[in-house]
Amino acid sequence: MSTIPTTEIVIFETSDKFREDVSSIRPAFEIVSKADGVHKPGYFGLQIENPATGYIFLNWDSLALHQAFMNSSSYGPLLEALKPSIGGPFKMYHVIFNDYPTFQQPVTEVLLITLKDPSHRAEVFDILNKLSDLTEKKLIFGPTLEDENAIILVGGWSSVEAHWEMVANPEPKAAVERLFVLANKDHLFHTALNSYAEK
Repeated sequence: MSTIPTTEIVIFETSDKFREDVSSIRPAFEIVSKADGVHKPGYFGLQIENPATGYIFLNWDSLALHQAFMNSSSYGPLLEALKPSIGGPFKMYHVIFNDYPTFQQPVTEVLLITLKDPSHRAEVFDILNKLSDLTEKKLIFGPTLEDENAIILVGGWSSVEAHWEMVANPEPKAAVERLFVLANKDHLFHTALNSYAEK
């Protein structure tokens, strides 16, 4: 099992209650914030393009510690506490990013891609490193631990418009176009994250 800091990402269908008041999820964060190995703060938010989708980001000391929490007596109460906020299906991913995610910018880009062919891995990682360099390390990325051919990138931006303006420039535009030749774009949206840190 991995003993490297790992980020849990949950992408979920939001409930009416969560769309009306994202702080309704705080009781769930009160539970998970007491888990061994979880980092504070945790983050949550609505998708900007379509608030029917929500996001949770939690950093853990390791995948093993998150799995231990999921096997603990606290996990049932956590799922109950999440029910008012989650209105339907959700997907959970674990990623070891190439840098520690801090989610400090007003807008967070969330990109999920899947390699069309595993032989493209090295070129795709070269492109992602280039994009990270072009944005002064505003973008971080890594393969999911569930599927090494699925890669999640998160980027910090001052606004959604700032993201689109940057990738409209010739060099990043060419890199992004090549990226989507080699990988399927499964999810590309933005969120404005809120943080929770136990008082």
